Amino acid sequence: MIKVSAKDFGPIIEGTIDLKPLTIFVGPSNAGKSYMAMLVYSLMQSLEALPHGPYSGFVRHERFGSWGLAGRGVVFRMGEVPEINEEVAEAFNKWLQNKDVNQREALEISFTDLPEEVRNLVNRIIESYLESTAQLFSRELQRCHGSIADIQSRRHDASKLQIGLEQSHPLLKLSLAEEQDSLLSLSGIEWNIAQSMLNIPRGLLGSFPSGIFGETLERQYSDFLTTIVQAAWATVFGAFPRSCYYLPAARSGIAQGHKAIASMLVRQSPFAAIRPLEIPTLSGIITDFMGHILTMERSGGARYIPRVEDTEKIENVVGFLEREVVGGKIDIEPTGDVTYPEITYAPIAGQPDMGKFPFHRTSSMVSELAPVILFLKYLVRPGDMLILEEPESHLHPASQRQMARGIARLANAGVKVIITTHSDYFIGQINNLLKLNSASSQELSEIGYVTEDCLKADDVGAYHFQLDNSLGGSFVNELPVFPDFGIDEQEFARVSEDLYEETISLQRTRRR
Repeated sequence: MIKVSAKDFGPIIEGTIDLKPLTIFVGPSNAGKSYMAMLVYSLMQSLEALPHGPYSGFVRHERFGSWGLAGRGVVFRMGEVPEINEEVAEAFNKWLQNKDVNQREALEISFTDLPEEVRNLVNRIIESYLESTAQLFSRELQRCHGSIADIQSRRHDASKLQIGLEQSHPLLKLSLAEEQDSLLSLSGIEWNIAQSMLNIPRGLLGSFPSGIFGETLERQYSDFLTTIVQAAWATVFGAFPRSCYYLPAARSGIAQGHKAIASMLVRQSPFAAIRPLEIPTLSGIITDFMGHILTMERSGGARYIPRVEDTEKIENVVGFLEREVVGGKIDIEPTGDVTYPEITYAPIAGQPDMGKFPFHRTSSMVSELAPVILFLKYLVRPGDMLILEEPESHLHPASQRQMARGIARLANAGVKVIITTHSDYFIGQINNLLKLNSASSQELSEIGYVTEDCLKADDVGAYHFQLDNSLGGSFVNELPVFPDFGIDEQEFARVSEDLYEETISLQRTRRR
């Protein structure tokens, strides 16, 4: 389980969350729900360049003669580390003689079973990169939020921004604190894969000749070490999402305005040599969202190549949302303008002969959900994370219930989902889907549900951001999630009770 914690972070006084398949944030406005969601996004973005799958990402950079991490087309230097030498080679060869390395598809190796010399090299390489995590995350946090000093809570002189990332197995702990508008490690970085098994591809081992240690043999050992490092790193970060996407609450307006901003920059570009470009200041959340929209458009949508082969579950979620929520097909339509194809909406019921509508002529409900559907069609895949603010925005209560079913299906398809919501209808439907988990397939079918709609209580995390006006901030409290009851969330009940009591009071006043 991955935990993210924050203290004195904007409006958040203190709070810790566990990232489950479906994580839900509730609470009043300005209590820090978006702050926590953006914090998670910043963390995941800073880690996205890391190799999350076995045997990919790490390289031995020949130019620098050091180890690096290839990500987003860039090789990050990890610092100088000890190279393979004859002593390491001898220890490895002795260890290899006791291994059956030729009869398996893959060799499963306990990390503690490796020669000490090899373990030391792997530890040095991984630690070299982990030590730079604070700097990478500090930069990403500033990109998404602005100055770190500005987002640190100023409730009192002792306030000090602190951020934590923790994983129980394999162990990973990262504690950071603000210091002079940057983030520094509080107590170093803890990690441990001593009890982990590493899977090594067939054919890599068993081909090491003995004899004089020279350039060719050094390269062979370097190739082996590269694979060991890749497998170790994949073990440490295997539970983290491959990619993370953030859809802000104002996504419909941003999606409709991104072309105007892009066009403005294009018009100014010829004058770049004679005057400074006037570029609007936007957060990393907004620029990333706009960039994804533009990328999908330039690729023509349908020409986007998924990162994984198994997309059927995601496609089923898209089909459900198009059919049951927006009542039409959302897609990207090539136009005469090569740079900017058009996002279109084609009704599938009620108005089948009206053709396709351009994005800017659709209802607020369609324009709000269009980016969600496009992200699912062309970007989000199992193993990714999707952060979605206010999925109920501009939806009729009946559509909010269907949207909740779509979110549940997405979580069951292998996408980690984080939701911020103000809707009691949405939470009410999630509670029903939790109760449905004990129903049989026949019982589900009788009431119009399928197994993909059901949610397990262990797969859902709920957090209430509770404002404390006397302290000038909010605390993040975990809400119990019960299989036979759902989320124990009292905020909406309190609002309903207040409304009811006011209604009774007004009726009594009118009778006087």
